[in-house]
Amino acid sequence: MDGEDNPGRPRAVSGARSEREQSGRQRSSTNPVSPTRTRGLEEDDPISPPRRVQTAEEGTEAEGLRRRSSAASRRSGVPSLAPRTTLAQRTTGKFTLAGPEETPQYKLSQEPFVAPGYGDLNPSYEQANNAKPVWSLAKPLPRVVRSGMVPTREELLQARQNAEMPAENSQKLGLDVDPNDLELGKIDKTADPRKMAAQVEDARLQREQNFMNKLLNGETTSQRPGSRISRSSSIRQRRPSQWNNQDQDQLSTVEERESQASVDDQDGPKRPPGYFSNDPLGAVPEEPEDYQDEGKFEFPSLDEATCPEDLHPLIQELVEDEVHNNHTTWSVIRTHHREALAEALAVFVQLTIGFCADLSVTIADSGNPNTTDWAWGFATMIGIYISGGISGAHMNPAVTIMLWFYRGFPKRLMPEYFAAQFIGAFCAALVAYGIYYESIQHYLATNTTTGIVTSFVTSQRETWISPQTAFFNEFVGTALLCVVILALGDDQNAPPGAGMNSFIIGLIITCLSISFAYQTGAAFNPSRDFGPRLALLAMGYSGELFRNAYWFYGPWVGAISGSFGGAFLYDFFIFTGGESPVNYPWERTERAMKKSGMKWKRRLRIGKKKGEKPV
Repeated sequence: MDGEDNPGRPRAVSGARSEREQSGRQRSSTNPVSPTRTRGLEEDDPISPPRRVQTAEEGTEAEGLRRRSSAASRRSGVPSLAPRTTLAQRTTGKFTLAGPEETPQYKLSQEPFVAPGYGDLNPSYEQANNAKPVWSLAKPLPRVVRSGMVPTREELLQARQNAEMPAENSQKLGLDVDPNDLELGKIDKTADPRKMAAQVEDARLQREQNFMNKLLNGETTSQRPGSRISRSSSIRQRRPSQWNNQDQDQLSTVEERESQASVDDQDGPKRPPGYFSNDPLGAVPEEPEDYQDEGKFEFPSLDEATCPEDLHPLIQELVEDEVHNNHTTWSVIRTHHREALAEALAVFVQLTIGFCADLSVTIADSGNPNTTDWAWGFATMIGIYISGGISGAHMNPAVTIMLWFYRGFPKRLMPEYFAAQFIGAFCAALVAYGIYYESIQHYLATNTTTGIVTSFVTSQRETWISPQTAFFNEFVGTALLCVVILALGDDQNAPPGAGMNSFIIGLIITCLSISFAYQTGAAFNPSRDFGPRLALLAMGYSGELFRNAYWFYGPWVGAISGSFGGAFLYDFFIFTGGESPVNYPWERTERAMKKSGMKWKRRLRIGKKKGEKPV
């Protein structure tokens, strides 16, 4: 017997092995699986045998047997029949093409050393990086509440006087819907667009009412309302006002009743007449006297006196609480113009590298012209890394305007952004020309000035290129660029992690330059073309730079209209956020723009009547 022949082998181990072999034979009699796989697999182990927890009876020698058998199978070249773990199982599905998910140990290894007391002397170092919104090309774009999304004071007063029950518009069309489902956007697609429009209107009004209730009660958090609307609240009745003197600290709540299914299944009282039915709505009950007395109504002011322009009250508190390190007089100036200074530096670095690359290829008169395309792509990546976390590194007025219209970039910052972008481009052209001045003079001794000019500005490269072709060349290229920028900035799409936005946008610039630079030079940017034109004009080049109208309809009209077109395509097909005018009623956007225009007229005193006092 085994115990007598091998006295050194523990009897418990051989017994355990015999039990496993016996159980394996029993399973093999019912399962058409090979004995080798049957002995290697356990019923409770869905991954692999070596990861199974050993029992006390099996002992350590069983582990040795398993290790030796697996090693023998590897030496013999026979593939193992045990199931192997996949990358999704090992990472629980949390992996991207940018690499595996960061572990706590990896994060700690990337943390810099911070001396004790450093945070006390420099308090801004310890505040969160997202203390204020930054419309950056280096990370996902911020989510902001725009003025067109929030009802105005007049709309709230009108809604108060003509209170509307939840899902009223939907019930007028005979739809039996749950207001809670409408608030969550659960709207079925129907053949009748009027029914979808009615449900959309009910959902928007319901969300806006809950939002304004929170805002007017001093709740500035982004959490969802605590109370939900019941289906039974379809009976038209007015809720207590949120702005009465009593119960100001509490949100308005609606009594929660049982759902339609639970009421029908029980033997209790049935639904009251008109309870969520298709019958026409009854007359509006008369208003109590206290609701009709406008003298008792005090509405919190939401004018520009309480919050600066372009900033919603929900983010105003964050901006006011921002901490700065102001140790010198210049640090105070830099604090108030930090975004513009960072934008100018990024543009200067990007365009200096790009202009020098163009000059080197032109003057050498050899090599692959696509070399400059790679230089422009990596120069853009460098610029985004320089100021992506401060100004956003737009480096392009067309991108800035697009982010204002489609993502709520503050228009009060746009003038200094434009100035920084054009000044940076002007200085970059001067520096690049100065570095290559001697080589440029040597080149001009035997060549025309055309090559030097085209190294700085874009134009119709060949005589057969028509103005229409040049325009659409800039339009399509800028549109594709803006589609990619918005896709990378959409946190609900697939934003690349580990700071990959800058690198990817650099590659996109390279691809677009290779594709579109042959015909016009691929400006895609008004400042990248206009700044160098002014610099060349200042250095004595002829006014021919501005006699060809391309400088206006190409880099200006083509690029700006292309940015709007590309952003519209992305928002129309993919984006779901409310900050885009594509996803909100146009009358709201039009109203917000009209109101903003009236503000600027008051500030500039345009259309002021004689004898009228300034506002």
